Amino acid sequence: MTTTIEDLVGARKFVSAEEVYPDGGRRPQFGSHADGYLSYSPNGIVTAVLGSTTRPASSAPAPDGATDAEIVAMARNFIAYGGPFTLNSATNTVTHHIDIALFPGWQGSEQVRTFTVLGNLLSGKTPPAIAPDGRRFHVELTW
Repeated sequence: MTTTIEDLVGARKFVSAEEVYPDGGRRPQFGSHADGYLSYSPNGIVTAVLGSTTRPASSAPAPDGATDAEIVAMARNFIAYGGPFTLNSATNTVTHHIDIALFPGWQGSEQVRTFTVLGNLLSGKTPPAIAPDGRRFHVELTW
């Protein structure tokens, strides 16, 4: 089956994101309590927001009142980005071309995912990455 942009368009609620290691080990990427959304718009824009729901809250009523330490703690285990996306139906890959991100190092970069669409669920897999302890892993995401 050929996937089309129409198959991707819409907003999906986060189901899971697991780091998968060659030895079979698995770990929830954002801890056991995570939430978020992934949205693909008809005009070719993707937005992703996801992270741990147990991040510490600030005592400030607005972000500009939070301390630097509070902002660091709130940003840990949380990602947000947006930008155009392109679809390659032949390889079942979608590429997110990141314009803006919580992590500025991602701006101007691309995130490539292989994916499958089954009904309302979108399952994706990231390219391999290296964990801080030196082990290779990939992430399997379901929305």
